Amino acid sequence: MEWTFSDSVRLSLLSFSEASKACAALPGFSLFRRSLQPERIEYCRAELLPDCLVGSLAVPDKTHPLHLAFSLAFYLDRGQLILAADEQTLPALQRLLFPEEPLDTSDVFHLFFSFLESLIQEDMLYLQNFEKRLATIEESLLDTLPKELQRTLITIRRELLVFHAYYQQLLDMCEIHFLPPECARQFSRLGNRVDRLYDHTQMLREYALQIREMQQAQIDLRQNDTMRILTVVSTIFFPLSLI
Repeated sequence: MEWTFSDSVRLSLLSFSEASKACAALPGFSLFRRSLQPERIEYCRAELLPDCLVGSLAVPDKTHPLHLAFSLAFYLDRGQLILAADEQTLPALQRLLFPEEPLDTSDVFHLFFSFLESLIQEDMLYLQNFEKRLATIEESLLDTLPKELQRTLITIRRELLVFHAYYQQLLDMCEIHFLPPECARQFSRLGNRVDRLYDHTQMLREYALQIREMQQAQIDLRQNDTMRILTVVSTIFFPLSLI
């Protein structure tokens, strides 16, 4: 699928196999081709070449954070943006690119910026849900069975680790020295927004660790109470046993 918005904006949405054939003559294709294998896309990255920017995006699934929602390869030069993904992902990408309010298509850099921004549009609310889950665990710390609490905390910490790495990779991508000054400012603003998400995720990871330490302290207190009771019982019955 291809859309031409103006002389300076052309968007192509292709499957991996279509991109391998259609983009073979593009500068930097040898590097772009490495990202056209879905099993090799494990993280977000961007590599700058003299006339283009190529890279990949691995976006976590907010419903199941330990899995990917989708992965894609991108190719950006001053006249076009090419997004390549597997065929099952293409409809979801089209919905992201053409929501009810169309993305900014004033030039190809604004289009790419708007697309990246759409990926983190509701992420702060999503992280706040993590905070609520952790607060609920903290409140029920005295009533929850240790094994249940431990299992839930491990899951949350693993999910937060996924987003922590995801935002770190997006931060690295935002440091792009390939853009016109006006677009560079937008990407700097996007980087600041991702940085706040990264800091919030780090705070939540530390919060989860504190809850884990509180849980361990509760376990230690219960063990101390048990030992105290056993000591009292032993003290009472030891003289009888001796007699």
